[in-house]
Amino acid sequence: MSWIGQKKLALIPLYRPNAHPPDQIPPDWTNQILQRVLFEPNGAINADRSLRPYIHTGSSGRADLDAVVLPMATVDAQDVPPDVLEGQLGPQLRQQGFDAAAIVMLGGPGAGTSAGFCVRFVMAEGVGVWAMEFMHSLTGFADLYPFNGNVGAFDQMACSCGTHPSAYTKVAIGWLDSSAIVQHTTRTADYTLHSIGLVQPPPSGRWAAVRIGAQVPYLMVEARQKVDQFDVSRQGVIVYRVQTSDPLGHAQNGTAPVELLTTTALTAGQSFTSDTGVKVQVTNPVAGGFNVTIDEPANTQVAVPDVTNLPAKLAAQTTEAAGLVPKFTGANQTNSWVFSQPPTAGHLVAAGSVVTMVLHTGPLP
Repeated sequence: MSWIGQKKLALIPLYRPNAHPPDQIPPDWTNQILQRVLFEPNGAINADRSLRPYIHTGSSGRADLDAVVLPMATVDAQDVPPDVLEGQLGPQLRQQGFDAAAIVMLGGPGAGTSAGFCVRFVMAEGVGVWAMEFMHSLTGFADLYPFNGNVGAFDQMACSCGTHPSAYTKVAIGWLDSSAIVQHTTRTADYTLHSIGLVQPPPSGRWAAVRIGAQVPYLMVEARQKVDQFDVSRQGVIVYRVQTSDPLGHAQNGTAPVELLTTTALTAGQSFTSDTGVKVQVTNPVAGGFNVTIDEPANTQVAVPDVTNLPAKLAAQTTEAAGLVPKFTGANQTNSWVFSQPPTAGHLVAAGSVVTMVLHTGPLP
């Protein structure tokens, strides 16, 4: 799903009369909520870091919101699920044209969560958490943080810290056209990267990112700069690997959907070489980005063979002959056969990649 255009959001202050520690209703709570949404100057950086400017900036003006603070609700419970008011208010709010509804609570950080139309967060959480939960609700995009090696502060959906999403995430939620990402198709090529935090799409002759590889997993290369109050302070070029074919970033096969390969952004003169030999060299900075050279060795990708229904021993031999590494799960290898195999047959993957085979015993189907 995409977040394009203005979405109408309900924000419902929620009070728990017997909470531990007690909920302390702030004076003018409604105005405090609107401040977080519409205009919340941060004295430390001398800039506004409220929700509406974040959404407008991160989407290059494609997305917007109309926030309405409703009367305070009271729920006498310690743990309050995000959809606690669904039965009471859900149908009414949808009929009134609301696209999502949030209960705004007074507890400590760590409460942010989403349950479809309904989300939950607390006043103590920053704009990044508020944005993340509404982005879950309105786009269906997944969390990117449950795995080690995720993209961290380089993607809002990994850190909930109010930074720009990566080019991968922006395309998925409709904030960037896929045509702004160039597919690397030759051995060696030069590209000018337009920093992802700047207004998109890029001007002529520039790209928001470079994609290396036609199939999952593939590499992405993009530029990051502190271009506004919503981007990371670590400036340079990052390389990450997309490891899911799900269009909304959901993990597959227990693997991080997006893995950051350059924990420190590359600057001019620095380079990164992947485990498959792809080299990304940052040649020089330009206004609003960086020039890079990408060199991809020949024959770094191979087609995954079809080993479904093969005996385990033969499946291992076939996989190794293709230049890939077999890995078995499920039944013991003796007298067993391959029930399923991610990646599936025909996918192009890096030489040396792992093919995980789930084994079953008994008669073939």
